[in-house]
Amino acid sequence: MLLLILFNYSNLIYGAKGKRRENVPKFWASDKIKPNERVSYNFPNNLSFDISTDSLIELYIEYENNIRNRQTSFFINNSYSINLNISLKSRLENFNSTNAPKNLDVARKNTRYNYDCIMRIRTNETIENLTIQYEKNLEYGLNPNKSYSLAMYKQGEVSWEMLDTTEKVNETSLETFIMGSLYGIEEDTDYYITVFEIKSKKEDLTWLYLTIIIVAIGIISIAFLISKKDYFLYLKTRTVSIDKGAHRLSLTDVLENENRNMIIELILKEPGIHFNELLRKTGLAAGNLVWHLDILQTYKVIGKKRIGNFISYFPYYQKNPISNVDLKLQKSKLTLEILELIEEDPGIWNNLITKKFKVDHKTIQYHLKKLLELNLVSIKKEGRKNKLYPNFDAEYFRYKDNNLNK
Repeated sequence: MLLLILFNYSNLIYGAKGKRRENVPKFWASDKIKPNERVSYNFPNNLSFDISTDSLIELYIEYENNIRNRQTSFFINNSYSINLNISLKSRLENFNSTNAPKNLDVARKNTRYNYDCIMRIRTNETIENLTIQYEKNLEYGLNPNKSYSLAMYKQGEVSWEMLDTTEKVNETSLETFIMGSLYGIEEDTDYYITVFEIKSKKEDLTWLYLTIIIVAIGIISIAFLISKKDYFLYLKTRTVSIDKGAHRLSLTDVLENENRNMIIELILKEPGIHFNELLRKTGLAAGNLVWHLDILQTYKVIGKKRIGNFISYFPYYQKNPISNVDLKLQKSKLTLEILELIEEDPGIWNNLITKKFKVDHKTIQYHLKKLLELNLVSIKKEGRKNKLYPNFDAEYFRYKDNNLNK
């Protein structure tokens, strides 16, 4: 599940006035933070943690004693009280947790990790909005002349995810901060947060171009939702003109070949994968791989694009509703299931949806808010109930209807 990225700059950077300051002699602290209170904790080793909240928080925070010179700020917007547990360690393996990711691999190759401080957060209730802020200061391990991105790993996911990160300069103090927000943090779930440096264009310009183009054309969306089985069904039911040329194969023949199956799986898993990577992962001879790729392109099972010095391969892109849904919707299976339920039962309301999926009502509210923000559903008050209806004028439904009527 993808976490939404929101920013509210006017409320994020606070001056020194109005803060409760706590000088902590040990590497841990336990405290109760009142609504609308701002607290600054100063730990040994020049460690600083600031927190501001509009709800009651029972806080426990601890640092590994070999961490030095780090500063972190939290800004929490929530409508109910929470217990918040924060632990900061220099290495992932130091958490001694089976839930921690095994390494710091991320999807974007134009990054490097040298921050040496990883934070794990856990809460007993859903957090609606948590903004995390770091000061760009050499004293705190962040060079003002370099670019950085926050990264998050959620318990149960496969790898780290780069978060949308922005910079803000405090006009009074001229301090620079990087910040990103997590929206809809789930209760009793471990989240790991750290900072990655973004390499310069000279270091990794080709991969930067690749990433931008992949996102821009929207092809990557198919991999998030479509399994090989679903993709094959899509291929067999679509209406598209195919010039077979010298080939005499049926589409079934194309899809049942073991080697081509392997290639399709890799491309669905990694849209934008380039030829050399396919060659390495399939173990096929170069000439054999070229032959199978040519067949898959001829039958419009895959497409290709030259990006820099690479030939990259994608699932065949054709207008379909999945590719036109916002990225934050694509990554959430539950959001799509809620949308389908509203489409099947217009006028349904929140409580019925909660009972249907048997999850916490706050989780349903989080997913409904996404659908409302995407203008895919609307609310109509009828009596005491706020009933939900699909917005059939949205692009999602128009493309869906067009594909069904082909």
